Formats: sequence, C-alpha cells, structure tokens
Amino acid sequence: MESSIDRYEPVLTIGTVAKMLNVAVQTLRLYEQEGLILPHKTETGRRMYSAHDVERLRCIRKLITEDGLNICGIQKLFSLVPCWEFKGGLDEECRQCPAYYETIGPCWNLETVGNKCVGQNCRECPVYRMNLSCNKMKAVLFGNQRPED
Repeated sequence: MESSIDRYEPVLTIGTVAKMLNVAVQTLRLYEQEGLILPHKTETGRRMYSAHDVERLRCIRKLITEDGLNICGIQKLFSLVPCWEFKGGLDEECRQCPAYYETIGPCWNLETVGNKCVGQNCRECPVYRMNLSCNKMKAVLFGNQRPED
C-alpha cells in the first residue's frame, strides 16, 4: 500500500532541510527571523518543515545566490504579492489592511493584519501556500498565478 505525504505536512527537521539545501541551520533560522519562511513549531519548539517549505527555501536561495537579491530585497518582493487576489479580490477591507500599502515584508510577517486574516494560521493561508516559482515572479506579482499553479 502506497502512502503519499501531503506537501504541506511538516515532517522534516531543520537539520535535514539544512543538509538538503547545503546551508547552515543558522541560515534557516535567519530566514525565519526575517519572515521569509514559516516553519511549523512543535510544542517543544522544534522547527519542522514541509516539502512546500523546502520549495520556498530553494526559491529564496536562488534569489540570493543566482539573482543577486539580499534578504531586504526578497522581503520587498514578497510584500508586492497581491494577497487580496488570493483572498476573494480587492475590496475596502483589503484596502484597510497594512498588507495592501506596506512594503516591509510578506503579509504573514506583519504585526497587524486586516479582518480577513485575523486569527488565521498563516501556514494554511493560500498566499503562503502558493507555488513560489522563482522563474515566474511577474506572474506572482501581478496576480496571474493561482495558489495551485
């Protein structure tokens, strides 16, 4: 009987992911601290990553190592993703959300959020779960990419 793992299920430890990406564990912690990634934390505080998280991390690494962006540049890039496109369209509620007008980082990293996102687990949000294709960033930024793309 074949079992498949949900790509959003956090099953990989930080050490395993660091080895997979050939980076230091501290690098992954920095990406988390800067709001580029949202690892799951167990009750004991252990960081766990999903296959989706690894894909996102691969994209972040490509943006840094191949495209020459720094962390601040990636934060700005992520802040430009039109999250309202994944949350039912742009309405007055979205226009009042800091994610609409702030460019300090991705919506999941903001201290205050609009009513559509209050109390939501950002790891389960379609904005965080979208396939982040580093080769198709314009499609992401202009809202032409759906979360399942």
